[in-house]
Amino acid sequence: FNASDLQHQADDYERFDYPGRYKRDEVGIPFTRTRLTALRHDARIAEVEGDDVRLQPGLSFNLVEHPRADLNIHWRVASVRHEGAQFTSLQEEAAGAEQGTRYTQKALLVPGRIEWRPEAPPKPRIDGPHMATVVGPEGEEIFCDEWGRVKVSFPWDRESRDNEYSSCWVRVSQGWAGGGWGAMAIPRIGQDVVIQYVNADPDQPMITGRTYCGNQRPPYELPKHRTRMTIKSKTHKGQGFNELRFEDELGQEEVFIHAQRDLNAKINHDESHTVGNDRTLSTGRDSSTCIARDATLSTGRDRRDHVRQDCFTDIDRNLVHTIGNACSETIGSDHHLSIGRDQTLIIEGTQTLEARTAQRLLTPSYMLQGTERIHIRGPAGKIILDADGITLEAPNIRFKGNVTYHPPVQAQVEAIEAAIREGTPLIEECPFAGEDDA
Repeated sequence: FNASDLQHQADDYERFDYPGRYKRDEVGIPFTRTRLTALRHDARIAEVEGDDVRLQPGLSFNLVEHPRADLNIHWRVASVRHEGAQFTSLQEEAAGAEQGTRYTQKALLVPGRIEWRPEAPPKPRIDGPHMATVVGPEGEEIFCDEWGRVKVSFPWDRESRDNEYSSCWVRVSQGWAGGGWGAMAIPRIGQDVVIQYVNADPDQPMITGRTYCGNQRPPYELPKHRTRMTIKSKTHKGQGFNELRFEDELGQEEVFIHAQRDLNAKINHDESHTVGNDRTLSTGRDSSTCIARDATLSTGRDRRDHVRQDCFTDIDRNLVHTIGNACSETIGSDHHLSIGRDQTLIIEGTQTLEARTAQRLLTPSYMLQGTERIHIRGPAGKIILDADGITLEAPNIRFKGNVTYHPPVQAQVEAIEAAIREGTPLIEECPFAGEDDA
């Protein structure tokens, strides 16, 4: 290089070594400082050659009477290389044998005022995955820390006791991981796992997979159920399970959900279900539905509700029934109807009321009105009210109490009063005798 080329060189260089041999910055700072010192140990060194056996690595001495005054300082021995030769009796006549036994040494010196550290030796590497078994305390099924890490036991570890002291905490790779969200499935004690090492570092193992083998069998028999995909758990210290299963066999496609205990769903907005064929809902005990606003139920054909005991309906405001055809009610026992105010009953045709035993009507005021005719019939007579007047027809008519009348009915009144005085039946000929009783 010439002078102009050197002007364009960088004046600050760094040595970048990845990965560092630490996990936290507060630990890495002093460690990096030590490595930097080791890298700078050859910034000023001296090489010497001689045969003074007193030179030993780590010892220091003061150099004096050297022609260069700047080298007459305190030096420390960093390394010594020894070389020597001694000929055997068979080699005494060989070339160079006349030199006899010889010894030389080459030493590397550093100034004593400089802190000298050797470079760190290469760290061991582990390439490729290892198999291990998840372990933990006796009596536990799941053993982890706050990060979801677990303990493992390697098959080549002959001193492992298959407990919580068999290894360090080992990280577990999940299918989805984020800050407070993601997927989580903690490997359980006894599961076989696949372990790989981050950057081949033996101090950074990580579980990257899990596998079935030995007594760790798949949830369903294979290859019989090879079309079945499932996420199936196991109850902690129990025999139950939760499961989400997919069946992809042609003609048997199915999505199956099993909750060992409770199933809870929270939907912040809309929910929609579409069923192409039948739908069956079976509840072992109680069922409760709370709807904040309106509810609509539309049935294309028939609907049947069967309540085996009591049925209660509370309506805070109005109830409207619209029936397009006939309505039939059958009540096996009593029927009680309580109305807070008025009742209006409008019938376009004929109303028939039949009481097999008796009918009682109790009210402060009762009005019976027929716009054309009122016909009251009993076992021995009838009363007819129509446009022609009032017709009473019976074998005997008896009056008790005072009778008030208005003219011109003198003859009939006299007969009625006589019957009242004598206590005899009132017998008068009806002018309508012989006509139709209708």
